[in-house]
Amino acid sequence: MIRRSVLPLLCLAVACGGPGEAPRPRNLILVVADTLRADHLGAYGYPRDTSPAIDAFAEANLLFERSRSQAPCTAPSVNSLLTSRHPLRFQGARQETLRMPLGIPERFPSLATLLGRHGFSTAAVSASPVVRKTPTAHNREGGFDRGFDRFVEDCLWADASCVHAAALTLLDELEPPFFLYLHYMDPHGPYQPPAGHPRRFANRAPARSFVAAGDPKPVGRMLYANGPPVDLTPSELQHLVDLYDDEILYFDGWFQALLDELDRRGLADDTLVVLASDHGEEFLDHGDIEHCRNLYDAEIRTPLVMRVPGVEGGRRIRADVGNLDIVPSVLDWLGIPPGDEAFDGRSLRPLVEGSDEPGAPSLAAWNTWTSLTAGDLKVMVESVTGRTELYDLARDPEEREDLSAKRADEAARLSSALASELAEQGIARPGPEAAAAFQERLRALGYLE
Repeated sequence: MIRRSVLPLLCLAVACGGPGEAPRPRNLILVVADTLRADHLGAYGYPRDTSPAIDAFAEANLLFERSRSQAPCTAPSVNSLLTSRHPLRFQGARQETLRMPLGIPERFPSLATLLGRHGFSTAAVSASPVVRKTPTAHNREGGFDRGFDRFVEDCLWADASCVHAAALTLLDELEPPFFLYLHYMDPHGPYQPPAGHPRRFANRAPARSFVAAGDPKPVGRMLYANGPPVDLTPSELQHLVDLYDDEILYFDGWFQALLDELDRRGLADDTLVVLASDHGEEFLDHGDIEHCRNLYDAEIRTPLVMRVPGVEGGRRIRADVGNLDIVPSVLDWLGIPPGDEAFDGRSLRPLVEGSDEPGAPSLAAWNTWTSLTAGDLKVMVESVTGRTELYDLARDPEEREDLSAKRADEAARLSSALASELAEQGIARPGPEAAAAFQERLRALGYLE
C-alpha cells in the first residue's frame, strides 16, 4: 500500500466540508490524452462518432467549451498543466543558457508535490517518451516525477490497454486520499490503433506504405527537412485523419473502462476525475503537420471535462479557460489552500458555481509567438517582427481569414491587452535566439523534423 502517516486526520479535513456543505471529493484522477484536439470529439461538435464515452461523460458533468493548452508541444504544456505556470516562465528559467527545461524545474512545485504535502498518496503512469522520470531520447533529463511516490514508465509508447492495466495495479495499492495521473499516448502519431481494434473510419487502402501505417513523419520531412515537395493527395491526407479518429475511438473505450472500474470499486462518488490534453494535432490545416508548430486552435484547443462529486453536472461552461486552471481548480474542490503559490491560472469553481466572476483571457506561447483568446476574438503576435494576426472564432473557427488589417483597431486593442497581461505577470516574450535554441534542442532530440 502507498500510505501517508497523516491519512486519518486528512480524511477529516479534506473529505468533509463545513456544516451544511456537500462532502468534498477525497481523490483525484487526472487523465491526459496526448495530442487530442477538441474539435474531433462529439462533445465539441465533431460529426463523427469518435468519442461516445467521452461525450456521455461530458454530458453528465462539466464541459469547458473554450479550453486551450498553453503550448502546442508536450514538454512546456505538461509543465504548465502540472504547475499552473505559464510556459514562458520555464523558458526564462534558463534564459542565460538559452535552454528551456524539459522536466519540471525544482522551483515550481507540481500538483503531486502540493498534494503530497497534504497527505495524498501520489502515483503516475505515463506512456509518453517526454513525460518521464528517467531520460529517453525525447527527454534526456526526465524530471516529470517530482512529487510522485510512484512513477510507472513501463508503458513507454504503448497503447491505452497498458496504461489501464498499470492504473488498476496502482488503484489496488493506493490508500485514499490519492492522486493518480494517467498519461495516454493515444491518439499521438503514428496513428495506428491496435490490430484487434476494428477500424470504423479508415477503410481505404492507400498505395504508399507510410500513409497506410498512419505515419506523418515523412510529410514533416517534405515540409521541414529539405525532403521532396509535399505531394500528399487529399485522399491520403484524409486517411491519416481517419486513422487519427480511429485512435480516438480506441482511447475512448479505455476511458470508459476506467470509469467503469471506479464504479466497480466504489470510488466514483468521492473521486474527482479530470480529462484533458496537452495539445492538439494539425493535418495541414495551416500548412503544418503534427504539432509543436504554431498557436492555431488545431494545435492548442483541447478538451477539458471534469466530474466533481457534490457538484451538479450536465453543464457547458463557455468562459475562456486553460490547462493553467486545472491545478488551482482541483485544489479548491479538494479543500486544499494554495498557500504561498503564485499560480498563473485560477480556480474555475466560481464559474461553475455561477458567480459573477468574468472569464479571463487565455494565453499561449510558442517560439516567438504569443496569443490571447478573449471570447470570439483571438490575436497572435510575433515578438521579433511585430507581425499580428486576428481571428473571429465565431465566424471563422478554422482561422482562415486574418482580420488584422480589416479590423486594425481591434487587433491593436487585443495586442495591447496581451502585452499588458504578460507584463502584469512579469513574463518576458522570448527573443529570437532563445526560441531558435529551443527549437534546435527539440530537433536534436528527434521531437521535430
